[in-house]
Amino acid sequence: PKKKVLQDVNGKFKSGQLSAIMGPSGAGKTCLLNSLSGYRKTGVVGDITENGQPRNIRRFHKMSCYITQEDQIQPLLTVEEAMMVSANLKLPTHLSKMTKMNMIMDILATLNLSETLKSRTEALSGGQKKLLSIALELINNPPVFFLDEPTSGLDIVSAKQCLNVLHTLSRQGRTIVCTIHQPSASLFQLFDHVYVVSAGLCVYQGTTGGLVSFLSSVGLSCPVHYNLADYIIELSGGGNEYVKILSTAIANGQLCWEQTQSEIVRECAVDTTESFKSIPSSSNEQYSQHVTTSFTVYPGHLGLPDTIPDIDSRIVRAKLGSMLSIQLQLLNHAVTGLLTGLIFFQAASDGTQMYTHMKLCIGIILFHSYTWCMTAVLLFPGEVKLLKKEYFNRWHGLTSYYMALTISRLPIQIVASLIFLTLVYFLTGMPFQVLRFSLFSLVGILVSFVADGLGMSIGSVFSQILKQYNSKNLVNPVTPILTSTIETPVIPPENRGNLPMKLQLLAKIVRI
Repeated sequence: PKKKVLQDVNGKFKSGQLSAIMGPSGAGKTCLLNSLSGYRKTGVVGDITENGQPRNIRRFHKMSCYITQEDQIQPLLTVEEAMMVSANLKLPTHLSKMTKMNMIMDILATLNLSETLKSRTEALSGGQKKLLSIALELINNPPVFFLDEPTSGLDIVSAKQCLNVLHTLSRQGRTIVCTIHQPSASLFQLFDHVYVVSAGLCVYQGTTGGLVSFLSSVGLSCPVHYNLADYIIELSGGGNEYVKILSTAIANGQLCWEQTQSEIVRECAVDTTESFKSIPSSSNEQYSQHVTTSFTVYPGHLGLPDTIPDIDSRIVRAKLGSMLSIQLQLLNHAVTGLLTGLIFFQAASDGTQMYTHMKLCIGIILFHSYTWCMTAVLLFPGEVKLLKKEYFNRWHGLTSYYMALTISRLPIQIVASLIFLTLVYFLTGMPFQVLRFSLFSLVGILVSFVADGLGMSIGSVFSQILKQYNSKNLVNPVTPILTSTIETPVIPPENRGNLPMKLQLLAKIVRI
């Protein structure tokens, strides 16, 4: 059964403020953030406005970015390479490399990452990785930032450094909204605006300094030596009684408690059934004007011809950064080709050994099918999260990514397959004719291409459905074996009608 996570909440986030969405576990923080950012569209009912107007989701995506809790960064690139890839994908092509590099250096200096320019991203600390995730999105200068628990997993020093950076960015006129679970007292004071949710209801909306007076207005007082953030979260998770009292007092987000006023200020329309007033606030003329006049926002998502070379170069750089995997692939094909050639040594020179020839052909097909299918099915799921982040933040399109990924894998596929096929061809005693050898190699390489595509399909499907590695590992080897067996002369055509209906259907699908 479907569960209603957010209970008709209302609220408003302003530009020029660092805002926090707080609450106990399962309160609906991430769900609210995903709904506001557009990361989640299905099952969301209500109105989200931008500057008082209904939000245009396509235009809003060009002006905003979403940074997930996990740092999705290519681990085998240096900070400079990662930033340059982001610049090439998100900035207009007419900008020179020097201009892009100057922008990169300015961003890294602002985020205190200049010293890590030549460091690999995998060698960065947790706090530096979080700052790099922010830096990668700052390239096209979006005025709206959404962050899912940016301080998760960080020590107090790194967490404070991260929030200080976000606070500085918000003072430049940006709207920054992030979820945070249980901040310390020093971290809590860095936020300008707090939105507390519990059981899908808004239990407080207003300034951090106004929280004490709000609690006092409903007969609750925070102990003197108590973290205010801990206290409001304890109240939120302490039972439905407190949640109802607090939610009623703040009108489920329709009211906002300001620190500088002794009374609640009504900011959001009461007649909206399920409205969440979003960024930036048109009533705050100072910040709205600043955003309008000071921000040069680059929409990102360049055309197909512009993005494919940049994505391809990033993938190639990452592969070259791990030469061991390439060397192992080449060694695997060389050793397997040598062993296969020795097993069927000079067997192809005897035309009477038909079944031996058939076994050799099946072995070659199975080797290419299994090797390249397994390679793709193991590697691709690891890149799905990175792909989702880049696609949602308009780095590139899906077509560009898949074309670049396929092109980047072609050289190693062709070279490795040729090593295997050459050894097998000559060791098995096949007559050397240029046309014969070319056709033999072409068929083997084409089989590897098909297996690679099949592996990517399996990897993408099972990464969503079966979250376990073993499930993919079990399904993948069965696929090439079944397809190869059904489509080879092991089962004569006249006997294929005796196969079970499921295998007959599978044979037709494979043939298509």
